This record gives sequence, structure tokens and C-alpha cells, in this order.
Amino acid sequence: MVAGILLSMLLQGLRWWMLLRAFIPHIKFSRVINVHFIGIFYSIILPTNAAHEVVRAVLLSKENDYGITWGSTVVSRILGLLALAMLSLFGIFLISKGVLPRGFYVSVLSIFIFLAIVFYLSFSKKITSPVRSISTKILPAKLQKIIEDIRQGIYMYRNKKKELFSVFLLTVFIQILLVGITSLLIAGITGKYFLPECFAYIPLIEIVSISIPLTPSGLGVREFLTKMMFNHIGISNEQLGVYIVICFMAILLKLVGAIPVLGGFLKNAQNKNPR
Repeated sequence: MVAGILLSMLLQGLRWWMLLRAFIPHIKFSRVINVHFIGIFYSIILPTNAAHEVVRAVLLSKENDYGITWGSTVVSRILGLLALAMLSLFGIFLISKGVLPRGFYVSVLSIFIFLAIVFYLSFSKKITSPVRSISTKILPAKLQKIIEDIRQGIYMYRNKKKELFSVFLLTVFIQILLVGITSLLIAGITGKYFLPECFAYIPLIEIVSISIPLTPSGLGVREFLTKMMFNHIGISNEQLGVYIVICFMAILLKLVGAIPVLGGFLKNAQNKNPR
């Protein structure tokens, strides 16, 4: 389980590097991974499960093109949400008919269609131009310039279909890996894998945890939704408690991001006090 979670963290950094490399070919994988794990570390105390993406984008944008850095971050997030919605739909079809209410199917399908439309619109300047014309009248010029740079950074990926497809496949693999880890954990607690249910519910829990920026790493929100999932599939509160404790311990793996943070502090200290 530990190895799987650490692998998923590494692959998430690889995904971002693949997007960045499409327009910044000289960017080093080691530097992107370093910043990525720093972001993971700070996400322990910052709201939402997507906080690490903001932190790493802020850090890397100081060294590279601002629009590309933030544009790749937005594209990566949309692809991640699309993959989650797609896997949830897959899980729903794995579950026998009649188990879930019809409204649940419609809701997940609506989320997937909405995300697909957002992804498509992200690469269309014609559709976003009316919004831009309104924002120029409301927002300060400096803020408008930042938004325009990010908008251009996203728009540039319209001609990088090969890279987008590769990143999407990697994203799907990462999410399948995390769903598999969850299924193995539940099997260790209950003796049953509940794989279709994990595919149906776990991605949705992640989508909601990301979308509601209330707590660090989605703590509380994720546990509440997990309780609803466990109640639906017939797992006891005692087993839920064991699951939550183990998941909390897994979140502590994000402390691995402290390694590059401490490394940066030590490097700065040596530069200030050279022998």
C-alpha cells in the first residue's frame, strides 16, 4: 500500500512534467519532481486536495513561463477530473442494475459531460472572448494580464493532442492504481474486495473532496462521503473506523515532501554562511 501511494505521487509529478515539457523542453524532471513533492508537503495544511498543484505552480512559475506553468496545471486538473468521472461511470456499469437509483447514474453522467464540455471550451478563444470582454471592464489591468497569460497557456495545448492523450492515459492509470489500493485495503478489513463499488464511489469522493475547499487534503469531507459509501455496501462502523485510521496514516506519507523542503532550507543556510 505504501509503495503504491508513493508511486502514485511520483507518477502525478511525471504527468505534470510531460505537460510542461511540451512547451519547455529544457525543463528538468528532477526540478519538477522536487517542486511537486514540496507542494504535496504543504497540502497537508492547506485546504482542498488540489492545494499541492497551486503551491507547485507558484514555485515553478518563478523560474519558467508563467502562462505555461499555470496553463499546464489547469489542463492537468481537468484531465484528472475527467478520468475520475470516467472511472466512476465504469464502476456504475460494473454494478448490477437496480442497485443504484436512476438519479445516481444521471448525476455521474452529467458530471462527465460537463467536464468534457469544460475541457473542450478551454481550447476555444471564440467562446471565451465574450467573458474576456466583460472581465476587462471589471478587473484591474495587472490581474487581467495574468488571466490572459494563463488563458493563452491553456489554449496552446490545443495543438498538443499526442501529449494530452498520453497524459490522460497516465492519469487513468494513476486513478486505477489508487482505486486498486483502496479495494485491497477494504479486502484486508472486510475480506471482500468490493471492486465495482470502489470504481463507482471512490472517484466521486475524490471529485467532491477537490471541489469543496474546506479542509486540508479533504479531511472530514472525504470521511463523511466514505461513511455513506460504507453504509451503502453494508460495512460496519467499526470497519469504517479502521479504514479511516489507515487512510489517515497514508496521508502522513505526504511528509515525504519535507525532504526537498529541508534540503532547500539547508542550501539557503549554507549560501548565507559560506565557510
